[in-house]
Amino acid sequence: MRRLGIDARKLADFGIGSYLQGLLGELTSLCPEEEVILLVSPESRHLLPELPERWRIVEVEAAGYTVREQVELPLAALRAGIGVFHVPHYVIPLVAPLRLVVTVHDIIHVMFPEFLPNPLGFAYARLLIHAAVRRARRVIVVSESTASDLRRLFGAGSHRLRVIPNGVHADFLAPGDPTADAAARRRLGVEPPYLLHVGNDKPHKNTAGVLKAFQLLANQRQGGVPPLILAGGFTDAGPLAARARAMGLGSQVRCLGHLERRDLAALYRGATVFVYPTLYEGFGLPVLEAMACGVPVVAGDVPAVREIAEDALVRVNPRDLEGLAAAIRRVLERQELRQRLVEQGRATARRYGWRRAAEATLSVYRAVQEEA
Repeated sequence: MRRLGIDARKLADFGIGSYLQGLLGELTSLCPEEEVILLVSPESRHLLPELPERWRIVEVEAAGYTVREQVELPLAALRAGIGVFHVPHYVIPLVAPLRLVVTVHDIIHVMFPEFLPNPLGFAYARLLIHAAVRRARRVIVVSESTASDLRRLFGAGSHRLRVIPNGVHADFLAPGDPTADAAARRRLGVEPPYLLHVGNDKPHKNTAGVLKAFQLLANQRQGGVPPLILAGGFTDAGPLAARARAMGLGSQVRCLGHLERRDLAALYRGATVFVYPTLYEGFGLPVLEAMACGVPVVAGDVPAVREIAEDALVRVNPRDLEGLAAAIRRVLERQELRQRLVEQGRATARRYGWRRAAEATLSVYRAVQEEA
């Protein structure tokens, strides 16, 4: 049996880090007797779950998107005797005699090149995605939407693609303790009612659209509107908070930054409406997290969101800010709509668990290990 290795250097990242933490948390109990090598960065190894005795950690200091990682990562894998290597991102080792399994979450860097620092970044992203779908024995994608993108834009063969949706962490699926949740929100300086957005200030997340729609809603709705809380890649000293102040919304918008998972769950559970007018998603995990916590969701009508959530939310054209404001107002003012969304959302989120995702991923490892 070929030794399994997993590139876990992105444990601290917002999206891929959640993927790795969810996956590893279940794999440790699914294959405790196997010898598994985890390649981690020194600063993120504390985020690993408790590991079985036969699992080993190898530290790799090379940062992502660098020439250095193209040398040090495969060398570390080969020295550790890894045969099957899972890379949870399309940036694969370009030259290494390894059986690769790669996870492609989305192709945002190709769809939104303005997110990249320069034109070379766009060329690098296309090169690496193309190499990933050609060289990997299996390409795990988190949605049919991403699979379709890879087939359409990169000619990925369906025989190599495996759709394995992400899971929702147990902290979001659990009912929560109302007293503990209220204490967490007080510590954060937040009291219901409020609107909530979770994400980062990247072009495809359309956070500028959230602010503009909130401004329209505040100007239109008699009796006022609940404040807007933003969590994730937003701080009170950041550019989004400055933009809110310039729009005259400074007293109505709070930016809380990145939160521990339990605090984030408490924040979700206190929200009146979760607002997520994304322009593009590979999966859309915050949508499911909000649903799991019993929050009505208004989200962008894009393929991945339709795929995972179906009719358990209110979908809107994310570029129609008047329509977005109207949808939020409708959910705020219609109790029966909110109740339906809460019930359907919870039922939808319960279908997505990390155990199921880890079992499917382990079957991919097994298939690659046994191939001639």
